[in-house]
Amino acid sequence: MNFDTQTLTRVVERSFDLSMNGALSPETRAESLARGKKLREQLLQLLGARFDADAAEFKQATEALHETNHALAEAMEDLDKVSKAVERLADLAGMLDKALQVAGRVA
Repeated sequence: MNFDTQTLTRVVERSFDLSMNGALSPETRAESLARGKKLREQLLQLLGARFDADAAEFKQATEALHETNHALAEAMEDLDKVSKAVERLADLAGMLDKALQVAGRVA
């Protein structure tokens, strides 16, 4: 049986995306980059590998892959929500500027 390299590819991509996200600490970005590089190396090795589908190690790795992919997807959504909230802060600041411009006009 082949390993799920398509999902692993998504995990690697997300790891690299996190490594470039300025909302994260430099330490977290560096760790994400290092982990992504390691996973990319393993991905290349896994492309031609075949496994016994009943092997405990195969089952554990497959389960860990899907759990990690799910966790990364949720984290990316949360980061997207943070970005959108920050954009809303900018919109709010603009609206407050406009409101303050007319504040002196109240009779």
